[in-house]
Amino acid sequence: MTILQTETRGRVLVARFNHPNPHNPMNLALENAIRSICQEVEDDSAIGALVLTGGRQRSFCAGGDQKELAELSGYGWADSAIERVIDLYSAILRVTKPSVAAVDGYAIGTGLGIVLCCDWRVGSAGTKLLMRELKQGSACVIGAYMMETFVGRAAMSDIIYRCEAMPLSWALDHRLLHEIVDSPHCEEKAIARAQILSEYPEVSFRRTKQKVNQSVLAGLERIAGDAKDAYAAGIASLHPVPKQ
Repeated sequence: MTILQTETRGRVLVARFNHPNPHNPMNLALENAIRSICQEVEDDSAIGALVLTGGRQRSFCAGGDQKELAELSGYGWADSAIERVIDLYSAILRVTKPSVAAVDGYAIGTGLGIVLCCDWRVGSAGTKLLMRELKQGSACVIGAYMMETFVGRAAMSDIIYRCEAMPLSWALDHRLLHEIVDSPHCEEKAIARAQILSEYPEVSFRRTKQKVNQSVLAGLERIAGDAKDAYAAGIASLHPVPKQ
């Protein structure tokens, strides 16, 4: 089973997450496939834009793969988890061609972070956007940074402390989503938007996007250490080591 299915529509490359679980939890195989396809889009002059989607009648991405996370152990695993997230976001942000997210179903945690990394975001009536890390005992340093950077401090506070799916009207007002369509049309609308963006003069678009995302990438590197410390401390508090 291919973890990432791709299709070319004109100059748009459509990448569909294809985890066996229809909610597309993010595991290492899917992360690596996304990184690879981002590099392919950047390097291939025949590709003008990228669409990321969870596929038809599937969630975009319901956060980290809990089964895979449960298997992680040993010194440094928390550092590795944070490094993986930052590297994944950075790979998407470094694509200088237009990127569009087609967001149906759940986009939770890492999934919502991927959505924010895209230049344009199309949702559906069934879209559910949330960050629930704090309610589950995980630190949300990277999530808070991404939200504040893209939609502002007030909206960031609303979503990371509420830990619930945000109303779609709120998502539109705060530009967490740019437009909402019926679920069956979500992917097609995203492809259509990507086609429009791919027709903009290439050099001007790419140079602008590079400059826009430069500070975001630098910020992710800047907060990496704090994110690792906070994440490790939160997990340790939930699973304390017994005293000898």
